[in-house]
Amino acid sequence: MKVSPFILLLTGFVIWSGAFLLLYGAQATGCHLGWDQIDVGPVSALRLLLAVMLVLVLALIGGLHWFATRALTEPQTDEVRLLHKIAGLLQAAALVATVITYGGVMWLTLC
Repeated sequence: MKVSPFILLLTGFVIWSGAFLLLYGAQATGCHLGWDQIDVGPVSALRLLLAVMLVLVLALIGGLHWFATRALTEPQTDEVRLLHKIAGLLQAAALVATVITYGGVMWLTLC
């Protein structure tokens, strides 16, 4: 499947910003509804929900990174190859930004 490298350049941080809205919206809603008081095994339901959302976002951005780097093996012009390299680096940066920004849901106080 061919995807424009320009789309790959944008998607990592667009997903990161969407995750920002979703994670903090879920956190605020969960605090308001008391999900932090409901235990699911050793963690609260709210922490479990946020952790699952974090893993899904990391998997999605990681998949985009894999897709961008895999495209480097296909025959293409030098310009398109450069755009795919940059896209792969941007996806890696989005992965790091996601871990730094949202990793706190694993240990910080939720409410």
